[in-house]
Amino acid sequence: MLKFKSLGLSILAASVVLQTQALASVPEFVVKDFTDFYFWQVNPEMSNNSLKSDQTQYNQEWLAIKETLKNRIVWRKLPRCDGYTDHENHADDLNYSYFVNDNQETITALIAAVFYARHPELKGRKIRPNETQLIREWNLIKQSVSSYSWC
Repeated sequence: MLKFKSLGLSILAASVVLQTQALASVPEFVVKDFTDFYFWQVNPEMSNNSLKSDQTQYNQEWLAIKETLKNRIVWRKLPRCDGYTDHENHADDLNYSYFVNDNQETITALIAAVFYARHPELKGRKIRPNETQLIREWNLIKQSVSSYSWC
């Protein structure tokens, strides 16, 4: 028990120093939770359901989302939404949490990850203006992936 408490304090202390820097290793459960969150946004019919091995398309999308997120999750100070600023001597270590870094850039990368997981035949090429069905699908994915605001 003491080792875990000590490790937690070490991670917390490191995060205070680094603030928005990514930790050397984000816990796997955190990556999984973020992946599930975004996966369920684009596949609401799967909300809170476990994937089965025969659900190939869903598994490919989940893995593409995880791959996109794995180096974009950081430990940082929670934003203040009440208009007040923190005082130097009033810093509270509990005001830190995991966030997706570069949120809008990450959202765009998640949309692309899901789209190209659904269309591997495109091999990452851009959608052409005459491919209206693909444009519609991109936009539907874009509508389903929301950017989260803490305030």
